Amino acid sequence: MSKLLSVNVSLPKEIEYKGKVVTTGIFKEPVQGTVKVRTLNIDGDGQADLIGHGGEMRAVYVYSHANYRNWEKELGRNDFTMGQFGENFTVEGMLDNEIHIGDQFRIGTTLFEVSQPRVPCYKLAIKMKEESFYSRILKSGRLGFYFRVLEEGEVCAGDEIHTVKVDLQGLTISEVNDLMYFDKENYNGFREALKIRPLSPGWRLTFEDRLSKEKINALTKETYRTLIVTRKEPESETITSFYFSNDDQEPLPTFLPGQFLPIKLDIPGQYKSFLRTYTLSDSPDKDYYRLTIKRESAPTKVPNAYPGVSSNYFHDQVEVGTKILSTNPRGKFYLKDMEKPIVLLSAGVGVTPMISMLNALAEIGFSQEVWFIHGTRNGKEHALGIHVQQMTGLHNNLKSFIAYSRPGPNDTIGKDYDEEGHITIELLQRLKPDVKSDFYVCGPTPFMKSMFSGLTQWGVKETSIHYEFFGPASELGDLSKVTQAKRLAEVTECCNEVEVVFSKSGITTQWNPSFGSILDLAEAQGLNPDFSCRSGICHTCVCDLKEGEVDYSPEPLETPSPGMVLICCSKPKTDIVVEI
Repeated sequence: MSKLLSVNVSLPKEIEYKGKVVTTGIFKEPVQGTVKVRTLNIDGDGQADLIGHGGEMRAVYVYSHANYRNWEKELGRNDFTMGQFGENFTVEGMLDNEIHIGDQFRIGTTLFEVSQPRVPCYKLAIKMKEESFYSRILKSGRLGFYFRVLEEGEVCAGDEIHTVKVDLQGLTISEVNDLMYFDKENYNGFREALKIRPLSPGWRLTFEDRLSKEKINALTKETYRTLIVTRKEPESETITSFYFSNDDQEPLPTFLPGQFLPIKLDIPGQYKSFLRTYTLSDSPDKDYYRLTIKRESAPTKVPNAYPGVSSNYFHDQVEVGTKILSTNPRGKFYLKDMEKPIVLLSAGVGVTPMISMLNALAEIGFSQEVWFIHGTRNGKEHALGIHVQQMTGLHNNLKSFIAYSRPGPNDTIGKDYDEEGHITIELLQRLKPDVKSDFYVCGPTPFMKSMFSGLTQWGVKETSIHYEFFGPASELGDLSKVTQAKRLAEVTECCNEVEVVFSKSGITTQWNPSFGSILDLAEAQGLNPDFSCRSGICHTCVCDLKEGEVDYSPEPLETPSPGMVLICCSKPKTDIVVEI
């Protein structure tokens, strides 16, 4: 018979983590005597994040003390105290491979039922003082589990744990955890899990969603190819380049300088696959793909938010030999005219498409004036700077200018950078690039807005400003009202008989083959629906399709749910009604 070794509680409190204030209830401490257990919580306990923790199905978190010995050995530590892993109940026995979803236990006067495995978050790593502990506990299979409270009562450290019900035909905590995080295409396993009535609604919803996409996944899986990492090279303290070749040794599909690579990541510890796009940061004329990726921290204004899952996965877990899935490169931001004067304007990691364009120009040779103008914080974050310096020395018509907004003590002006400050229109006017140049712009939203507004006011033609932006169009403010798609969506063919209704706006119009997508048509009507990739990847543009059918070109990486449409890459096949 198992025993309740310790009851641990804490109320949320603020702590400092990496210069930010984080609120957490993970610092549990043992309490003595009898404690009241209620439907949603234990007296004296609380959670800071009620979305990820707490509630009826996660009222009490249970962890086996047997796991303590394993962790002490693996981490080389002997400083653990009860509640070390943020658990409410530290118990004897009750390992994850022995406990089933739906098992019932009586402790003291309280009746409990097992509802789901633990879902760890980054705050556990803070508590453990182990940066990568989130991934380690998932891989270990020693997660622990949650109780729901069937009958309120009282418990006390030292109480025996009486087994009331065991479902030996059901799934253990370890098995359900594997289905969620690692065995993500085990559709028979999902069906078995959904037969378990006590399984918490959140986990049921995830398994149901995966089953609903089973047929779609089978159809789209063949569109992916496997790439293998052949090289990993740091470019700065926050940015790293990853080199990929085709796993089957076939030549890689070519791309246009500036385009991005859509990838699909199955990240250990995440319950679903991640679709991401990263700009290819070298010229097309190579036998490899290069992605140059910045490690994204949690937003400064939202310290409780998670850091960038995919970028941190690349930096921390992707090594030479790692395999990922990708489709063909795509994107509408690329070098369009290699004979006109060109100005490449970037900030931060927005430098990546500019390097691709610069390298492509160098390989074919260029005689026109080319400017490479880049802003970043300091040398610790400056990626590929030495490469640009070398290119500038090799090409007489290439001029470069680098600005550091916060130079570090080891940064030397005239060597590492040219000026302290930001890239501004006033700076461009001093540098005097030809206003008849093609301007390519990529960087954070404030930089994009400043550049677009400043360039148009300076007299640069709208059609000569090309930009890359990944995020909802609404974030760009005035810039979202003047998009490349809208400028390109000029009527060059007669309208056909297909009718398009934008129901929320009360606009009815005819489809015209001149437009590349329903999004283009909407923008030409003065509407500003959200979009991001414009290539059927991110699903930012998804809208309700009330009536009719559409064709996709290019095909989206994942088809939206029935009754929905990705307007950025679709055209009407019949009369349609779209909720825009």
